[in-house]
Amino acid sequence: MKKLLCFTLIAHFILSNTLSAQQQPAAIPSAISGVTVFLKGAEVQRTGSVILKEGAQQLIFENLPQRINPQSIQVSGVGKFTILGVSHHLNHLQPAGKTKEVAALEDSLRVLNENMAQQEAELGVIREEQEMLKANRYIGGANTGVRLLEIKSFADYFGAQLNALSKRMVRTQAGLQTLKKAAERIEKQLKELQQRPQTPTSEIVVDITAPAATKATLTASYLAYDAGWTPAYDLRSAEVHQPVKLIYKAYVYQSTGEAWTAVNPVFSTGNPTLNQAKPILMPWYLSFYEPNDAVVVGYGTARQKAVTGVEKLQAEALTFSKAVAADAQTAAGFTRVSESQTNVEFIVDVPYTIASDGREHAVELATYALPAKYEYHAVRKLEKDVFLIAKVTDWESLNLLSGQASLFFEDKYVGKSYIETRQTDDTLTLSLGRDKNITITRVRKKDFSEKQFLGNNVTETREWELTVHNKKKQPAIVTVEDQVPVSTDKEIKVETLEISGAQHDYPTGKLTWRLELKPSESRSMTLKYTVRRPKNRKVVLE
Repeated sequence: MKKLLCFTLIAHFILSNTLSAQQQPAAIPSAISGVTVFLKGAEVQRTGSVILKEGAQQLIFENLPQRINPQSIQVSGVGKFTILGVSHHLNHLQPAGKTKEVAALEDSLRVLNENMAQQEAELGVIREEQEMLKANRYIGGANTGVRLLEIKSFADYFGAQLNALSKRMVRTQAGLQTLKKAAERIEKQLKELQQRPQTPTSEIVVDITAPAATKATLTASYLAYDAGWTPAYDLRSAEVHQPVKLIYKAYVYQSTGEAWTAVNPVFSTGNPTLNQAKPILMPWYLSFYEPNDAVVVGYGTARQKAVTGVEKLQAEALTFSKAVAADAQTAAGFTRVSESQTNVEFIVDVPYTIASDGREHAVELATYALPAKYEYHAVRKLEKDVFLIAKVTDWESLNLLSGQASLFFEDKYVGKSYIETRQTDDTLTLSLGRDKNITITRVRKKDFSEKQFLGNNVTETREWELTVHNKKKQPAIVTVEDQVPVSTDKEIKVETLEISGAQHDYPTGKLTWRLELKPSESRSMTLKYTVRRPKNRKVVLE
C-alpha cells in the first residue's frame, strides 16, 4: 500500500511539472524590423520566428521598454495558426539589461587594467636589470689588477646601461599614471551608472493555437514614449540670382532602452500622444461671484460632476507628454514622401542605427530648390544692419513644419533663423541674415528738433535723415521701415511734416520706402513730425 501511494505521489509530481512546463510561455527571439518616429513617441515593430507545437500555447516578446502604451500593442503573423489574444505585463524580476554605455565602459576598463598589468611587469623587469647591473659593477679580483683602459670602458658601459634603464622606468611610470587616471574616471562613471535604479521590462504575451506543428513568424508593434523628432532646416543661397536650397532635416532622439539597429526609419508629422477626440463645448453658466467657502465647495462639486470622458482622456494624454567635388549623397536622396488625410510620412530607404542615449541624431529628409525673390529689409531704428530676405511662393506643397533654420549665404554660415509655417500667407518669408554690403544710417538733425511753448501747450519737432548705400556690384531692392508716433490721447496731437514719399499706414504709424538702388548708389529720406501736448504732461520721444 505504501509503495502504491509513493508511486502515485511521484506520478502526480511528474505530471504537475509537465503541465507547468507546458504552460510556461515560450520566448520569441526577435529583432526590431521597423520604426516610425512621431513628433512625440515612436511605433516600434519587432519580428521573430518560432516553431509552434500542436494545440494551445503562449509566446512572449521579452525585454521590451518599460514605457510603452499597452493600448497601442498589435500582433500579426504569418503561418497556419490562430492568434487568440494579446496581453501586456511588466516584469520586475527581470529588469532592463546592461546598457551599451555600461558595457562599453566595462570593456574599456578591462583593456586599461590589462595595459596597466603590462606596465607593472615592465617596471619589474627594469628593476631586476638595475639590480643585476649593480651586483656586477665590480671588475677584477682581490689579487688581480685591472688596467685603466678596462676601468674606463666598463664605467662607460655601466653608466649608459643605467641611464637607459632610468629613462625606460620614467616613461613606463608616466604611462602607468596616465592609465590609472583614465581607469579612475571610468570607474567613477561606472559607479554613477550602476547606482541608478533598475527599471522593469515590458513583455507582450500572445495566446496562440495551431492545428499542427508549424513554423510561425510574428510581428509585434507598440508605441514607445521616450522618443521623437524635431524638424530643422538648412537654408543655403549662393547668390541673390539663384534659388534658395532648403534642406529638410529631422533631429531624432530616443531613450527607450533598446537600440534601433540598422533600421529604415519613417518620420511622421503625427503625434499620437495628443488627445485625438474632438473637444465638447459645455454650457457656460454665469452667476454672481460670492467669495465664501460654501460657494467654492459647491462649485467644485458641480465642476467635478461635469467632467466628461473627453476631459479624462485629455488628462491621461498629458501624463505621457514631455524633444566642392561632387556632392556626397545624403538620406534625402533615398527618401519617399507619403501623404494621408492628416499626416505626412518621410520613408527613409537608408539603414540607420540610433542608440538609446537621448542624443539628437540628424537625418536629411528632403532637399528643395526654391525659386525666390530676394529683397533687402532695414529697420534702422531697431537694427543697424540690413537683412537679406527671400520670398518663396507655392510653399504649401512642401510639407514643412515650423522649426529652426541654419543660414548659409555664399557658402558661409551666417547664423540662425526660424521658419514659421503656421501662417496663412501664400508667400513664405525666409530671413537669410545680415548683409554688410548694404549700409543704412539714421541721423537726427538737431537744428530742427526743438520745443515751442504756446499758451498751455508745448510743441516738439523731430527730424531724422535716413541714408541707404548700396556697395554691391549689382542692383538691389531695399525696403526701409520707420515710423511716426500714434496718439492714443486726444490731448496729444501728432502732425507728419515730411516722409519723402513713404507709404504711410496711419493706424500704426508705420512708414515704408521701397528703393531700387543701382550699384554704388545712395539714397536719402527725411522723416519729420511734430508732437503737441499740454506743458504739464510729458511724453517720451526719441
